[in-house]
Amino acid sequence: MKKLILIALLIPVLFGCNNRKKEYDALRVRYDSLLSIGFTKDTAILSYLESFNSIQANLDSIKMAEMIITQAATAGGEVQPDAKEQINRDINMIYEMLQQNKKTIADLRSKLKKSNARVTALEEMIDRMTRQIEEKDVEIAQLRDKLEQMNIQIEILSSSVESLTAEGKAKTQVISEQTEELNTAYYVIGTKKELRDQNIITMEGGFAGIGRNKKMKEDFNQDYFTRVDITQLKSIPVLRKKADIITTHPAQSYKIYGEKTVDSIVITNPKAFWSASKYLVIIID
Repeated sequence: MKKLILIALLIPVLFGCNNRKKEYDALRVRYDSLLSIGFTKDTAILSYLESFNSIQANLDSIKMAEMIITQAATAGGEVQPDAKEQINRDINMIYEMLQQNKKTIADLRSKLKKSNARVTALEEMIDRMTRQIEEKDVEIAQLRDKLEQMNIQIEILSSSVESLTAEGKAKTQVISEQTEELNTAYYVIGTKKELRDQNIITMEGGFAGIGRNKKMKEDFNQDYFTRVDITQLKSIPVLRKKADIITTHPAQSYKIYGEKTVDSIVITNPKAFWSASKYLVIIID
């Protein structure tokens, strides 16, 4: 049974070696197709080619590492602890190179998309590299499974995956918090006396130095404000005889509805409305 497993380990490695020259020749043809249409003067195109070379070099290194791992695992007899540790290091190196290749491909796709250029040869090369990386992902997963069947636990790889997963979650959390912060604003409605008593406005009616005068109120009571999501807040009910907005907001970004009384303030352009200040202060009579 163990011999069958060892043979299975060797098949993808040997098959990959036989096809490496064909893959390289096909890639070379695609390079030449770019050169033939006069893109050599474009430094952007040259940067694509450098990235493709880097990806291909990584794939070649991965193939060599696979062969070394397979040889170590099939050397005969019980796999020694030192050999197991080396296999773990090699698998971890392979995983890191695959991650690097995936990032490079993602960057290339983004760069090509932003350039608004239709370069078929480049698109085909990116697609080809993507397929190679996906195939290599499958190969490494199969190799890992077979190694584990031989009681060679891939501990470092598992640790790397957990670390990257945790890192990804942390980044997602940071992005989420940053987005929430960007979309957060505050508003308050009250009479002049009420807002003055709450240490929100100055005697002249300005707020924190950005209202109708230049005097700052640095110690205003933020707890008196209502926190809102600017992507969700569309209108603010007022229902008073008069309402004055004393913070800075572009006039074209909102409308005040009502005839004899002010019924509501409707924000027609949230992005513009909150661009100058994330605080809205409304004085009512």
